[in-house]
Amino acid sequence: MKTYKVKSGDTLGSIAFKKLGSSAKWREIAELNDLVNPNNISVGQVLVLPIMHAPESSTRTADVIIIEENDRVFYRYQNDPTKRFLGKKFRKGIFRTGTQNTEDFIQENPDLLAKLKISESEANALLATSENEGNLDAINTWDNSFMSFGMFQWTLGAKNNKGELPALAKLVKEKYPDAFEQFCGQFGLTVSADTDSNYGYLIYNNKKVDTASEKQFFRSNIVAYRFAAAGMDKRVNAVQILHAINRFNRFYFNNTSKLGGHTLYDLLSSEYAAALFLDNHVNRPGYLWPCVAKAVKSSGLTFDQLKNGNDRDEIRVIDLYLKIRETYGSSPMTHAKQRAIVTKRYLNAGKISAKKGSFKSNRSLR
Repeated sequence: MKTYKVKSGDTLGSIAFKKLGSSAKWREIAELNDLVNPNNISVGQVLVLPIMHAPESSTRTADVIIIEENDRVFYRYQNDPTKRFLGKKFRKGIFRTGTQNTEDFIQENPDLLAKLKISESEANALLATSENEGNLDAINTWDNSFMSFGMFQWTLGAKNNKGELPALAKLVKEKYPDAFEQFCGQFGLTVSADTDSNYGYLIYNNKKVDTASEKQFFRSNIVAYRFAAAGMDKRVNAVQILHAINRFNRFYFNNTSKLGGHTLYDLLSSEYAAALFLDNHVNRPGYLWPCVAKAVKSSGLTFDQLKNGNDRDEIRVIDLYLKIRETYGSSPMTHAKQRAIVTKRYLNAGKISAKKGSFKSNRSLR
């Protein structure tokens, strides 16, 4: 067991960076130590640190033994006595923050991203929001969506509703059929024909998973393990990055009357803006266009003036937008101010640009 004694000035993020190599791994320390408030640590406190195992990719049921100990669930392999943490029991299932963070994956696998025709600019924008989201092998089987997976917690869908998880599975099948067979096909799992690029259903043992009773199976720990294993596979994770970036197609390049007939990209086209808008759309998609429209109006600029404006105009409107989104709507964006601080940190570090037109999309090549 690895431990760390908290020193003056430490945060979970700084401890994760020093001891685990990435500040994004603070979630794993918080989970392992049952920290309800991750900001509440004290000098001298001893924290247990996660042991970082190399990713495992075996998914054959016979190879895996699930072990439940009190409120924690582990797995191990028949030929290996080492127990590996799967998740923590909660309500109807488990939750797992995971170990595979997006920042590390993007930085360590540029060739895989290039193969999927993901531009450096798109990867940068996603990178600047990734700390606000989950790890690539994150799992949630406890809420009313039955199974949520990955960095954006794509779900199976509540009740008889369609979900985003089948759309991700469809993309894995298109890009890496061998990976799809390994993690889905060999277990009788595929994607329904009516699944599109955003939503759909899975098919399990030739039966469409479109009711709550059919979806209940996906709460099982063995299914949670299979998805966690998929989230430790580089091919699946490259597709997760692509699927997350494809979300721009749903809001950034669409003409809308809410923005004077312009696209959001026409008006605000920096990597900084793209990152902030992606973060907003994941959290409160219906608020994005109205918040931007209100910011433009508050700036005194017309939509046409902003479209033809300069870098200073862009930053001015972005600053107004960030303030508006903190309180906009009946259920404002969750932790809007803190999320913006995370993205601004990437701007200040020079990892993304606030220059108008700096966001370059490869969507026409995909």
